[in-house]
Amino acid sequence: MKLNIAVAGSNTMNAEEVLDAVRLILGNLVRDAMLVITKEITDTNMADLFICATTQAEELAKRVPSNKIIVLDLQPTSQFFVEVARIPVGQTVYVFNSNSKYAKRLVESCHRVGIREVEFILLGYEELSEQKVAASLRNAKYIIGIAKQVGETILLSPPYADFLRTDVHIIGIHRVASMQSACLLIQWSAAYFQQTVTRQVAMLTTKLRQAVVQNQANDEIGDLSCIANELERLLTESNQLIFTMHDAVMKSFANQISPHITMVDYYKKC
Repeated sequence: MKLNIAVAGSNTMNAEEVLDAVRLILGNLVRDAMLVITKEITDTNMADLFICATTQAEELAKRVPSNKIIVLDLQPTSQFFVEVARIPVGQTVYVFNSNSKYAKRLVESCHRVGIREVEFILLGYEELSEQKVAASLRNAKYIIGIAKQVGETILLSPPYADFLRTDVHIIGIHRVASMQSACLLIQWSAAYFQQTVTRQVAMLTTKLRQAVVQNQANDEIGDLSCIANELERLLTESNQLIFTMHDAVMKSFANQISPHITMVDYYKKC
């Protein structure tokens, strides 16, 4: 059984972050997922399910039916807040992001968990001139931001890398889906596969009835053998999907702490 997933974003980098979050939940079920730019979607039949972050929800809804959309609310892990909380009191922390809108939300998240003893300065690099960004980076000892943006893709590449202090401390955020949105994705996927299994069972039942009615013994035996093989395959896939959904729930809880936690596979044979 295969689930065709399209992950949408305002650009490829943003879509990749959403895809990373989806993979942390569904694992191999999304190994063939496609990345799409939200505003470029013209064919809703290209995928069974479209997934996006909250910032793209409104735009995606203009192009795709609501029953084919799952919106993931991406949030920093608790590990990120622990690292930020270790920054010495009174320090200035620069929030590096493509826009100040998310940078502001990130600061609010830090305040909600009690991180208030440092000064946060928003640094929306796409909203400011290169001169202003450069001046801020030359002063920045502590920088936080989404991992892909404060890594080699943006901050650690020219021109920004040339402005960084040698003693700069960078904390990258690996965002994961909130438990509520992760559960919505798991629920949608489970329902999709349940409907798929139901359709396949109905088809096999029809084949079985037709084979029994036939009076040609040799053909009947061959037909029944093929149907038995298909039923065995369907049962195996269904059992695997049950374990996959179970693991998805457990991973969703673990991801809130850190996306790097390794889950033990108790169902894997030694």
